[in-house]
Amino acid sequence: MGFFKTLFGGHEETAEEKAESKQQYNFEVLTYDAVQAMQVGKVDYAIACLERALTIRDNDEETRYRLAQAYVQKDRLEEAAEQFESLCLLAPDNAAYPLALADLCFQQEQYDEMEEACRRALAIDDSLAMPHYLLAKRAFARSEWAEAADECTAALNQKDDYAEARLLRAQSLKNANRLDEAMTDVERMVADEQGTDEVLLLKAQILAAQNRNDEAAEAYRASIELNPFVPAAYIELSALLRNAGKNDEAQRVMDDAVEQLGVSPDDAKVLQMGDGTSVEEYMRNAYNALNPYQLSVKL
Repeated sequence: MGFFKTLFGGHEETAEEKAESKQQYNFEVLTYDAVQAMQVGKVDYAIACLERALTIRDNDEETRYRLAQAYVQKDRLEEAAEQFESLCLLAPDNAAYPLALADLCFQQEQYDEMEEACRRALAIDDSLAMPHYLLAKRAFARSEWAEAADECTAALNQKDDYAEARLLRAQSLKNANRLDEAMTDVERMVADEQGTDEVLLLKAQILAAQNRNDEAAEAYRASIELNPFVPAAYIELSALLRNAGKNDEAQRVMDDAVEQLGVSPDDAKVLQMGDGTSVEEYMRNAYNALNPYQLSVKL
């Protein structure tokens, strides 16, 4: 066979080339199987395939990225972060990788590592808005309201329609008691048709802090109408009405909360009478458990 290949200009594979071809075939089979497994939700099998594939070609960017995504799906965040660290080295000009790493660090409350990753992304492209937004989230989580607002401003300077950054800035300004500035952002979001239930809830909180109680009650009700499953809106509206001496109306609000949020009448009775814990406290605890910014609700 080798004679005829040589005679007609062919080339017989060497042992080394055969081994390389086999490795390439194995790599392609493993990555294909991983993609198919991910599509049908078999994430563990996909991870096994991708890990094995990287032992064949450890510098394959696409495979490493898929593995990072798979780790995230399985909540294996430290391992996902390791993959994004490797991707930062494989593709040092791609800002998406340090940004993904920064987000993972934020989820694990690794704030120093998060800041470093954001700075890496900005060093690649200083026109990006997202690194500033992530830095703002970091500052907000640490109750550094002024810094959070400043970073949101930096993000908005790059991307004026960045709704998440504007909302976070408004929340930061509200927490810093810079109520008029916070309201300016809220009104801008409402005007831009970005008035989500979260925006309306924040508007109500600002109005309540300004003692504009009737307007605040209206905003609370508008927030509830958009999303009737947020405990804070009921809690704070009920407290606002109770403080105004409207006890019956305040109780009706909490009754609505009990109905909408799945607390049975028996549970509500126990909460109110059995151990001294009020429905308001139950709802407050539920809100604090769900609240992505971990804002403490006080009545």
